Amino acid sequence: MKIWIFLLAYFFIPLIALPQPRTDTAVHFLNTNDQYKPASKYGLMIFTGTGFYTTEDAKINSFLAKYGYLPSQEVPIGIQLGIALMPYDDKMIYAINAATIISRQSMITADFSLSAYRHIIQKRKWWITAGLAFGEHFDRIVLNGRLPASFDSLATRYASTLSLHRIGFIMEPGGKIYWYPLKTKKLQLGLFGGIVCDLDINSRWHLGFYPENSSRFRRIKEQTGVSSTHEIGWLFPAGVSVCF
Repeated sequence: MKIWIFLLAYFFIPLIALPQPRTDTAVHFLNTNDQYKPASKYGLMIFTGTGFYTTEDAKINSFLAKYGYLPSQEVPIGIQLGIALMPYDDKMIYAINAATIISRQSMITADFSLSAYRHIIQKRKWWITAGLAFGEHFDRIVLNGRLPASFDSLATRYASTLSLHRIGFIMEPGGKIYWYPLKTKKLQLGLFGGIVCDLDINSRWHLGFYPENSSRFRRIKEQTGVSSTHEIGWLFPAGVSVCF
């Protein structure tokens, strides 16, 4: 995806899909004498937590099991980190998100996305939001164990440890609830949880290796024979959120 298309979609789709009147009572204001006042032009949220995934790719799991690698667990657990900007005079939350799987498996996974969420219920100590995240999903499998016969000859030819890579588009519509029991004049500390539809539209697996003294992946053009699927499942995030 071209970077300019990505950025235009990120900034303009929420404005078209979620039009709203401007307001002076957004919940991320600081509360002083029961009067909501903006602490600054923008609020900042930092959040971290875990995620429980039900998304499954049966084809790659079969490949991993066949050659003695660890497939994904039935419910993989990931770690998530994000930072969000909250303009004080509207109901939107714009965030940059990163996530990775920490469950034991032979596949390294990472997600990088942008998200736009809107408050649909606002109370003094809790919010409910709904919105959309989209970005890129990355997978890597280091083939340092058993190999298919065609891969084995390539490893000998290039005298390197081979890897399988794929990068694809992800889209995650969903909702989250935030609870802030601790509030001061400068920050709010609380918990969040949610439910998200996790849609991975992965590209094909590519075979390659990392040359010695280089961090750049070199692709081998031969067909891998490893199938890829579109993965649809659920993500259940939960964690801690701090607003400034």
